[in-house]
Amino acid sequence: MIFQKLISSSLFIGAILLSFVIIPRYIPQRLIASPRIPNVTPEMERPQFWIKKIKNPTNLLLTPDQIHKMNGENMKRRNLLLCRVKDLKENWGREEILFLLTEDWENFGRTGEVQYGKSGIPLGEFFWNELRNNLNQEAIEKRHRILFGCIVKRTDIRVFPTEERSMSTSYNSEFDRFQHSSISPGSPIAIYHFSKDKEWAYIQTHFIRGWVRMHDLAIAKEKGEAKDYEEAKDRLLVTGNIVSVFSDPSLQQPVFLAQMGDSFPLLSIPGGDKMTNAFYIIHIPSRENNGSLTFKKGYIRTDEDVHRGFLPYTQENVAHQAFKMLDHPYGWGDMFGGRDCSRFIMDLFRTFGILMPRNSKEQATIGTDLGLVEGKPIKEKRKKLDQAIPLATTLRLPGHIMLYLGKDKGKYYVIHSIWGIQKRVKSCPVSEKIAQVVVSDLSLGESGPYGSLLHRLTDVRFIGTNQ
Repeated sequence: MIFQKLISSSLFIGAILLSFVIIPRYIPQRLIASPRIPNVTPEMERPQFWIKKIKNPTNLLLTPDQIHKMNGENMKRRNLLLCRVKDLKENWGREEILFLLTEDWENFGRTGEVQYGKSGIPLGEFFWNELRNNLNQEAIEKRHRILFGCIVKRTDIRVFPTEERSMSTSYNSEFDRFQHSSISPGSPIAIYHFSKDKEWAYIQTHFIRGWVRMHDLAIAKEKGEAKDYEEAKDRLLVTGNIVSVFSDPSLQQPVFLAQMGDSFPLLSIPGGDKMTNAFYIIHIPSRENNGSLTFKKGYIRTDEDVHRGFLPYTQENVAHQAFKMLDHPYGWGDMFGGRDCSRFIMDLFRTFGILMPRNSKEQATIGTDLGLVEGKPIKEKRKKLDQAIPLATTLRLPGHIMLYLGKDKGKYYVIHSIWGIQKRVKSCPVSEKIAQVVVSDLSLGESGPYGSLLHRLTDVRFIGTNQ
């Protein structure tokens, strides 16, 4: 995502796919039960509670053709930072690549503010000089041909080629200014450039550009290899929160964990008798010893939560998909195997084939605006929410985005991935950590110094076309 500074707010939240590999630092945190949120009953934490309030929950909100058209229109909007990797030109000028690197440095580089590394020590002159040197700008040729490839295992995409963190305080280790997002295995990429230490590649994905570790990608011999993989029509979609992918038909050797919304070319489906496959077979990218791209078979259990192609975009399906992520840990930019608020929204709508930007501010421009609510009285905001379509509407406030569930006993409810809230205790603000996907009503935060979610609501968007 494009970093948004943390604001003084009653929510300490990020707005940055959660994807995992079977190595210790990326194993997802244990799913824990939600802290008891005020005004939320156990029944409200089940999708059926909200589905039964809807008159025709199985009606299509958008057809596949309408989704395709909406995606095409959004791809043309430069401010959304979406990119068709397969459509990128192959030949670039030196100045074009330098422009991208300069833009990153101006947005995320050294400022007058003190920034702290993972050790809690301020990032000093030596660090910044070494970082700039590792950008390897002098190696960019006047006529520069970019490469294409695929991500082969879950990896972080960083603002700069470094594992060092950039934190606003010496103890704020859960919010790293250098962290953009995670990138899922199978993601097509364009490769602009390489770092001086040859450990990092500067890449473009469909929603962000940045630096990833070389050992987490594979380079195609020609653009068509990656393009053909991306364009494979018959695909197996991950509809569960997390699904294991194996390298062997005995399902003993895990390759990686795929997350909701990931999809892979489908080679074979399970059969109905003992003589046929007892698993799905998919095509997965792999890295040869020399770094080149190849493709191998991957295997997924028959009982995993997957679907052939995109799900029909209905309120019932949205509810089921959203609640599969309930209790999943929060992670700024997908740090520590978590999801932040905008990743929750992005992964949810990917299962219907709906493209979303990575940043909550841009996500709140997708779909149909139900009317200006920023700065409006609470009474007017309630009127807009009464017009909103449950399980198909996003609600945004500065730095945060949520899915609208509906109304119950006069209160408006959402499901969202949230870091925490502030409360007042004896007139002093106190932070209360939540750090996971929860159901809450919009009064959350009302006892804090900046007011409730409803009070700070700015955008209400129906993810669809004009009603």
